[in-house]
Amino acid sequence: MDLKIRTPQSDDYSEYAEKVRSGARTRAGERGALVRHEVGDRMFDLMTDYFPEEYAARRRGELARAFGAGLAVGFLGRELVRYARR
Repeated sequence: MDLKIRTPQSDDYSEYAEKVRSGARTRAGERGALVRHEVGDRMFDLMTDYFPEEYAARRRGELARAFGAGLAVGFLGRELVRYARR
C-alpha cells in the first residue's frame, strides 16, 4: 500500500491565504456596517431622549422641506402634463 501524498506548492499556499484574507475582509466589512447601523440607532434614541426640543425642531424642519419638495414636484409634474398635451 503506497500512499502518494502531494506536498502543496507555495502558489497553493498563497492562493489559499488570499482566499482567507478576502473572506476575512468581507466579514469585517459586514460587521462594521452592522456596528455603524447599531451605533446610529442608539445615537438617535439618545438624541430623542435627552434633546426632545431639538429633535422636534429638526423634525419640523425636515417635514417642511419634504412638503415644499412635494409641492414643487407636483407643480412641475402638472406643468409637464400641460406641456405634453399641447
